Amino acid sequence: MNFITSAMQRNKKLIEVLSNIENKQGPVLLSGLTDVAKCAIIATIQECKNSSILLVTYNELQAKKIAKDLKYFYKNTYLFTKKDIVTYDYEVESFDSFYKRINVLNEINSNKKTIIVTTIETVAQKMIPKDILYAKKIKLKVGDTINLEELKENLVALGYERCEMIEANGEFCIRGGIIDVSLNENTGVRIELWGDDIDSIRMFSISSQRSTQMLEKIEINPLHEFLLETTKEEVINKILKRKLHSKAIAKCK
Repeated sequence: MNFITSAMQRNKKLIEVLSNIENKQGPVLLSGLTDVAKCAIIATIQECKNSSILLVTYNELQAKKIAKDLKYFYKNTYLFTKKDIVTYDYEVESFDSFYKRINVLNEINSNKKTIIVTTIETVAQKMIPKDILYAKKIKLKVGDTINLEELKENLVALGYERCEMIEANGEFCIRGGIIDVSLNENTGVRIELWGDDIDSIRMFSISSQRSTQMLEKIEINPLHEFLLETTKEEVINKILKRKLHSKAIAKCK
């Protein structure tokens, strides 16, 4: 516990605010606070309530500043940015914003106690439903029997790209009975098979390729929010049917 937030828990006014929150009496208005004081109070409320907090502010510049200040008080603070909508052609695309957004969603889905800082614009954007986003999440544990072809298809469906050796986020490779999947830009998970059974699961450093931790189980989350609810074949058939229907209407006219 941060010593500042610990001291603030004895403040009479803050005790009153916490009581109002506990009894669902609101809205609660606090004024005349500096930016740092606001962050300290938010972190204190999180510690006392031991629950996640969603903080919505007016623009992304302010959200970044608040998230940065809050990290001094509570490390599990995340900035949830808006979706980038590109209205022009480009040759090189950066996936950093996609990875940052999905990492925040994964933290929320893991039921960890977090403080999420975002903006009004981000909250107003439509999002993929949680049950669809995590419908194909891969869960593996030592001793499981797996179908390697199905695992490949599931990894691709989650947004991962197969390569010879993983060097960055969003990649996976298969070499004999060893499956490597990058969980972020620095860390990967190595799954070793004995036949079709999982013999071991290890975290490893992508840069050094050295194991860092043995695991009993692992969850591989989606890499981005753009997932298909159905198979590619069904999507293609729907597009073809719409085109044929449009042509039939045009001929009738």
